Amino acid sequence: MFTKIRFKFELYFFYFKKNLIYLTLGLIFGTIAVSYQKQIISLYQKYHRPVLKIGIEGLYPTNNLPPIITNQISHGLTQTTQNDKNVISPIVKELTINQDKNIYQFKIDTTKTWHDGKKLSSQDIKYNIPHLTFSSISPEILTVASDNPFSPLESLLAKPLFRNNLIGLGEYRVDHINYKDGYVNYLKLTSTSLSTIIYRFYQNQTDLINAFKIGEVNQISLNSIPADLESGWKINISKNISTNTKYSAIFLNTQKLNVKQLRQALAYATPKSTDKNDRCLSPISSTSWAYNPTIKEYNFNPTHARELFTNNKIDSINLSVGDRNLLSTAESVKKSWEEILKIKVNLTVGRIDTENFDAIIHYGSIPSDPDQYVFWHSTQTKSNVTKLNNPKIDKLLEDGRATFDTIERKKIYQDFQKTLLEESPAIFLSYPTIYTITRVK
Repeated sequence: MFTKIRFKFELYFFYFKKNLIYLTLGLIFGTIAVSYQKQIISLYQKYHRPVLKIGIEGLYPTNNLPPIITNQISHGLTQTTQNDKNVISPIVKELTINQDKNIYQFKIDTTKTWHDGKKLSSQDIKYNIPHLTFSSISPEILTVASDNPFSPLESLLAKPLFRNNLIGLGEYRVDHINYKDGYVNYLKLTSTSLSTIIYRFYQNQTDLINAFKIGEVNQISLNSIPADLESGWKINISKNISTNTKYSAIFLNTQKLNVKQLRQALAYATPKSTDKNDRCLSPISSTSWAYNPTIKEYNFNPTHARELFTNNKIDSINLSVGDRNLLSTAESVKKSWEEILKIKVNLTVGRIDTENFDAIIHYGSIPSDPDQYVFWHSTQTKSNVTKLNNPKIDKLLEDGRATFDTIERKKIYQDFQKTLLEESPAIFLSYPTIYTITRVK
């Protein structure tokens, strides 16, 4: 037995002696790996993180990039939740509002740093918003004073803050940027913990799709799926109905089409989606806390359309298309109006004279706050495209932006939607469906 033990001892001794250098190096590197585990992982992630190459349709200057990009790079003083409520952002510790609701005091988190390493200070925060005054009381305290109490104010302060050339405060930082003819055509974003994102910008949808086909980008978003991408390609397609950015509608000139029953007749004669998920009923998002689900739907009803039209007839109407993506919808509307109401529909595509039109099929914007003052108030001659002039709607819009109690605001905007739909200055159609197409490796 002693001989066996001695044999094993000599065998192990010989093994350790022969491999001493390798065992020593292994011990040293093992100790280093354990001691600097976080740094090694961070270094690995820096050079081996996945890269997502996204194609974007449209040309944008630096100061007008899509929110989906700017929100990744920086924060505003506030941020908007999924149902359009406003809360303080990660760069704010606390918000207090005075009793008169016209002075907002933000306590800034000065431990936050800009992407270039500079510490955040209240003096860095610069917004150019009419009727608002920004004052830096100390590095930590910023006050925002409004000329009058204005309940949508917090939503205005959700716009991301930047310093020179897109230096921000968010999870992603700008690593590289290229321009062409004054517009951004390449943008590389990096993060310490997330994937690298490269955005490339294309003038039109054809260029965007071709870039995807040749592998210049591996993700694009479209309103429809091109036929030649549906087969023979290893791709993943996800469908999303975007209810919080824009909607399609037919905006009616209420000065020319000045009889409510006529506008309602056009609404009932307009074909609409039967899918309640993408059907738009009002200018306030269906996911908003202020949305009214009980408003008039104006579902396609040829019989009722003819009844309303009988005493309010017109011989012809001009229908203009503001976006070529809506051309097929406009052609469907033209056919329906002509068949049901027996009127001549003159369809035009291109530049629109907003001072002299009958009906425009276009996209409407959905702000994060339910305030609709600029779109429907009679005094807003430049942005109130339909030229609507309704005293009750004016009063509701005025009260809505001067009321701070959420329950009361909800009542106001639900009443506004009900009144607006009864007045029918626009025929609301649908929310856009977005198909995100990703190449599968």
